[in-house]
Amino acid sequence: MRRLTAMLAAGLLAAGTVLTAGGAASAAPAAARQPTCPGGTALGVAQIWVQPGSVQYFLGTPNNLSSGAAAFLKPSANGTTEWLICQLPSAFLVVNRGLVLTSRSTSPGANVTVETPGNGGTGFASQQWQLIAAVGVLVATNVKTGLSLRVRNSGPVMGQTVTTGSTPTEWRFP
Repeated sequence: MRRLTAMLAAGLLAAGTVLTAGGAASAAPAAARQPTCPGGTALGVAQIWVQPGSVQYFLGTPNNLSSGAAAFLKPSANGTTEWLICQLPSAFLVVNRGLVLTSRSTSPGANVTVETPGNGGTGFASQQWQLIAAVGVLVATNVKTGLSLRVRNSGPVMGQTVTTGSTPTEWRFP
């Protein structure tokens, strides 16, 4: 876990992302409001996308966000595609505007949603993810379901909902 944290934090820092854990120095201009994690340590904020060919498809949320909304692919980076990566003792939360990426179904193909963090802010197992990061590539597997965050077989297509499955998508991040 320590190695993954260091790799993920190094990748985020190299991208000029603000790290808030332990008062780490920022590689980006100071933000008016520092991101906070509901139940963990903030590693930084990142855009996460897939890129088959020359088109980027960003993991995002609806403009008018509400708990239970589906995560889907968006055409451009903005506040709805900024994900705060929060380290817990044995997993990570992936947070957008206070809601966490969630996968409850153990059947491949179910939509991934964003929901209010449970369990006192540390998230239920369905809201926790194992993240495997390499240089610029991220694979996320849900702690509860054992399924990976992925793009549907018919995609990627702009506006398409994001799902889980046995075959992970290699997501890009800074």
